[in-house]
Amino acid sequence: MATSSSSSGYGSIADADLDDELFADLEADLEFVDLSYGALLGRGLDMNAFLADFFACTGVDGIRTVTQAVADVPLELSPYEAIEGVGALEDLKSCANAVQAEIACAHEAAVTTERTRRGVLEKNPQQGIGADVAMARHEAPRSGTRELNYSRMLCQSLPFTKAGLKFGVINDAEARIIYRVLKDLDEAARTELDARLFMETHTCFGLGGKKLEAMLRHWALAYLNPAEADLEAKAAKDRYVHVYPIDSHRMKIIGIVPTEVGAALAQVLAREIASAQAAGDTRNAAQIAADTVLEGLTGIKDFTNIPVTLELVMTDRTLMQGHPEPAFLQGYGVISAKKARELFAGNPAKPLATWVRRLYTAPGTGDLIAMDRKARLFTGGLKRFITTRDQFCRTPFCTGKVQHLDHVVQAALGGETCAENGGGRCAWCNATKESPGWSEIPVPGDRHSIRITTSSGHSYTSSAPRMPGTEDYAVHPMGSRAAPPRRRQ
Repeated sequence: MATSSSSSGYGSIADADLDDELFADLEADLEFVDLSYGALLGRGLDMNAFLADFFACTGVDGIRTVTQAVADVPLELSPYEAIEGVGALEDLKSCANAVQAEIACAHEAAVTTERTRRGVLEKNPQQGIGADVAMARHEAPRSGTRELNYSRMLCQSLPFTKAGLKFGVINDAEARIIYRVLKDLDEAARTELDARLFMETHTCFGLGGKKLEAMLRHWALAYLNPAEADLEAKAAKDRYVHVYPIDSHRMKIIGIVPTEVGAALAQVLAREIASAQAAGDTRNAAQIAADTVLEGLTGIKDFTNIPVTLELVMTDRTLMQGHPEPAFLQGYGVISAKKARELFAGNPAKPLATWVRRLYTAPGTGDLIAMDRKARLFTGGLKRFITTRDQFCRTPFCTGKVQHLDHVVQAALGGETCAENGGGRCAWCNATKESPGWSEIPVPGDRHSIRITTSSGHSYTSSAPRMPGTEDYAVHPMGSRAAPPRRRQ
């Protein structure tokens, strides 16, 4: 019997029916094939080759699939298997860190090459790449440059260290110690010590981080490390002092100074402690030292009576009704309601030269009420408003201090100078947002929000921190008719 053919050229109807029958038979056969892991191994499956082919075909999606599979690993293990599992996962983390460095380094090379070809950012073709990498790692954007430096040296100058990390001989902490000590050596010395480490693994690893670092520094000194050639100048350059809060009632001062300065400070403090105790001072040595530093820096002898200007954000219920909802003190952070009321009222016995600037929040959302300005620069009350609202740099994962007030949509692109289009940034992130392909816009939200799109096309949303007035508290005011604190005249 003759068959009719389709005019489309894709074969006859009979051919299509035959194909359907063949596929149906194949599916029926597959129902009886054992595709379990054990059966496939029994039939000669090479799991290493299979996984290599799997990642080659799936790329990043394959990594996410394996991540989920690791997350679902059963935890009903014997004590021996549990510790083996901890060790195996550490090897996996080490390998992932090495591959992560390779990918970051390859990404930097590709973007830099493309920018150079286009003649973009010729003086600094790496701009913004580190921030993109850091934000993908959920870290402060500023740390991206450090990560790229580490990735570049690991891939280009420390082949044995990278291999050791990939195969679990060392972990990420040890690899970073090696990088930190060897990075200032010249290329030949760095290469030699990198190889030497892994030729003497029986004596180099398993020592602990401090011992490994000490041994490496001992070796590095034999190569006349240029960073060690002028210790005095380096110490002077690296000096710093930081002040930051550690809890609700205390702040910590830390720093590094050159040896001679530190010795002088120690001698002065020892002399002041001895003198005060000889005179019958009831303070302990630590308190005398702290008060001596305070007086030397500020000229204030009584730390309970310090002239201040307060940028204090608190709700009316906290101030007027004795509600325990915390307040926010600009330059410090969250403080207790009791402390906020004390700061507001002052101490009649020791009056302070205190100015309190009241800022108001929208009910329910805690967003500071907006302000409008037409000026080009963020100054005066608008500057204080944005600094208090944002508290920290608004770039996701960055915890730097607000150093610049930035237009979210740049003024050159028509962005207004107003609270909605303003954002606090650290100096580094403010420069990074000018990278090619980087864009930012304000977006609606309960609190002031910005959508940031990086050069790679990844988007992040940054919302201003919660302010007093945001949360509901299942508590009652202190006293049914608590009177508001009386403001001193």
